Amino acid sequence: EFAGPTLSHAPPPSYRARARGVPRRCRQLAAMVKRKRHSKKVDMSGKTFKFEKKRGKMVLTELQEIIKTTKELEAEIRTLKDAKREATKSKGRRRRQPAPIAERKALDDRPLDAGTRMDRKGRLAAKAAKKEAREALKERRRLAKEEKERQGTEEVDVAKTLGSDFFANADEA
Repeated sequence: EFAGPTLSHAPPPSYRARARGVPRRCRQLAAMVKRKRHSKKVDMSGKTFKFEKKRGKMVLTELQEIIKTTKELEAEIRTLKDAKREATKSKGRRRRQPAPIAERKALDDRPLDAGTRMDRKGRLAAKAAKKEAREALKERRRLAKEEKERQGTEEVDVAKTLGSDFFANADEA
C-alpha cells in the first residue's frame, strides 16, 4: 500500500488512517503518543466539601480548615528568615576563607639570626650612614657652587687667553 518516499512531507497513509479526529498538523504526533485519561480523578478522601452558588451556578468547594494561627505562621516565617540570613552569612565567611597553601615552606626556610633589638640596631646604623652620605653630598654641592661663583667673578685677560694672532687677523680684515 505504501509506495515509497514522496516529495511532500506527509506521513504514510497508515498514519493518516489512525489519526482521523486529529487536526492535520498533529497527525504525526497523535500516532506516536497515546493520551492517558485514567487516574486523573480528584482525591476526595479526608476532605470536607460544601455546595456554594457562584455566578448563579452551584459549585462544590473544599472547606479550608485553619491548621496554624497567624502568629504561628509569622513566627515560622521569622525563624526561616533568620535561618536564611545565617546561611548567607556563613556562606560569605566560607567564601572569604583564604585558599589552602599548596606547598608549605619548611620551618627553617627563613631562619632568624637575632631579634628585633638587632634589627633596630641595623636600621639605626643604616640611617646614620644615609645621613652622612646626605651631608657629604650637600658639602660637595656647596663647594661646586662656590667654585662656579668664583669662576664667574674672576677677571680674564682675553688677549692673553686667545692669543695675539687671534686679534691680528681681525685687524687685517
